[in-house]
Amino acid sequence: MAAEGRRNRVGGWSLAVAVTGAVGCRVALATAGDAVWLRVLAAGFEAALVGGLADWFAVTALFRHPLGLPIPHTAIIPTRRAKLIEGIVAMVEDDWLSPAVIGARLERFSPSGTVVDWLADPAHVERLASPLRDALRAVARTLTEGEVAVFVERGMAARLKEVPVDASAGRWLGEAIESASGAAALRSTAESFANLAERPETARELDWWLARSAATLREEGQRMVPFFLRRKAVRRRLVEAALGYASAELRAAAGDVAHPLRVRLVDAVRRFATRLEAGEPDALAHVARVRDALVESLETGTVVRAGLEHLRAQLERDLADPTSPLATLVDRKLGTGLVELMDDPGRRVRFDEWVRDTARTLLERHHHQIGLTVREHLEALETEALVARIEGRVGDDLQFIRLNGAVVGGLIGLALAVLHWQLDGFHARFP
Repeated sequence: MAAEGRRNRVGGWSLAVAVTGAVGCRVALATAGDAVWLRVLAAGFEAALVGGLADWFAVTALFRHPLGLPIPHTAIIPTRRAKLIEGIVAMVEDDWLSPAVIGARLERFSPSGTVVDWLADPAHVERLASPLRDALRAVARTLTEGEVAVFVERGMAARLKEVPVDASAGRWLGEAIESASGAAALRSTAESFANLAERPETARELDWWLARSAATLREEGQRMVPFFLRRKAVRRRLVEAALGYASAELRAAAGDVAHPLRVRLVDAVRRFATRLEAGEPDALAHVARVRDALVESLETGTVVRAGLEHLRAQLERDLADPTSPLATLVDRKLGTGLVELMDDPGRRVRFDEWVRDTARTLLERHHHQIGLTVREHLEALETEALVARIEGRVGDDLQFIRLNGAVVGGLIGLALAVLHWQLDGFHARFP
């Protein structure tokens, strides 16, 4: 900052040196005699003073009236403000950032390479993935819209109606229960029932059912069981024990293929599949009733809408948590997927051309916005602020113009004084 300040005053110091030198030389001539070298030096300082003053006037006249005097053709920037702004706008819009200049730059620019380099930073991937997850959350909210529910209901109902109820259904069920997907379905079902047992609503419903049963038993004349069931503390203990046991057993069955509950369930499904494959009428009728009930429930809209609501809530929770498996998958696929797409040279060429064509189209349509932005910014500045900004940018260099004026003027003055001295000597020798 100190060096900057010294540089800003270099023009003033040069003028002060010229004044001091000119005055000093004249005083020396008046007191020490009429020495030739003093007259030559005085002429140099006086010429430096003239050059410095002339350049000070010229530099000052750009920004304000010198000494506050309204001399014509001074304060050029404030008085020519509108013309200056139009010149800057035209220079930026038509020369520096013209469509041809920007188009030539686009031809040398590789958008695909820039994208790949940008995605190499995990922080950049997160910046891109975060709004993408927000967009996916917004899309997930549409799952509960009526149109989506109707579409899913119609599709599932149509598919269920087409399912054949014959021996092939038994073979399919037998293969499904033995497959990995069947094991995953059993695990998911057990976990879903365990979650249901842990819900506060389930506890409240079971407590209500116990209280209702106690009232019914009391009306039928029983005394002992209703006496205990009517006590809230007893019902709470029963509900907590039953749901806690159910949740623990269901979660154990979900994770252990040898759990008795899971084994019995799988055996029951196998036996039912065997009956279906054998074509037993009761088994076939049972499947038909289940299918009709599912179709009816789909047509009433209760099952699908509840499932879509649960799916929407789950998606929103997972996408809102950056550490969830789904959010991590989105981030990973976004980064690696885009990079893999750009690995294909042909695809990179097509992507680059698409970016350039899009940029050219936008540039042709909105190029005037460049000049409009520059003009609005400059016109919003007060005249004093505009002058201060321009002076702040070029004022330091203008100070050196003043220094150069003083130095060049002084050198010319010295040269002229020496020339006059030589000419005077020549005339003295050859009158």
